[in-house]
Amino acid sequence: MKLHSRTAMWPAICVIVLAGCGGPRDRQADLPVEAARFSLLEEEPSGARGVMETKAEFEGRENPGDWANVVLIARIGGIDGEIWDPDRAAFMVVDTTYVEPEQKDEAPQHDADNCPFCRANKKKLLANTALVQIVDAAGEVPAVHAKRLLQVDEGQTVVLRGEARIDGLGNLAVRATGVFVPGRGAGS
Repeated sequence: MKLHSRTAMWPAICVIVLAGCGGPRDRQADLPVEAARFSLLEEEPSGARGVMETKAEFEGRENPGDWANVVLIARIGGIDGEIWDPDRAAFMVVDTTYVEPEQKDEAPQHDADNCPFCRANKKKLLANTALVQIVDAAGEVPAVHAKRLLQVDEGQTVVLRGEARIDGLGNLAVRATGVFVPGRGAGS
């Protein structure tokens, strides 16, 4: 009799175990949608400025490392394909006016690290770049790839609302609480 009642419990135990295993995965799958609703803005915030203008303003402050509210317009992009943080909602953007040099020397003997032209181009790109983290209501960066979270791609223009500062390495760092993608609202 006891053996029979244990056997009868197996389907219930399997349902509980499978539901428990599927629960976190389902919530993780829903996370990008929930976070995107929070992060994507329906309307473009006013007063957006480019990376160069924003960075220059912060560098002119007495305490450039202090966080301050910003609205930044930029294009998703970075250095040598290093744009996305694979483990969380963080990525790089460049000033919308930045134009990548057309001429690149890809000869095997070319040493880009010691080439004065390549170094100057890289320095110009770094001056036009900002590091972005999408933050949720708790100020945390979701553990979701930003490309998936925001449904954006390299080269797209975004308007970021949040806080920025100049970090210890001289980079413009942005904690975005809202993102607007021109040409697409949050409902798209």
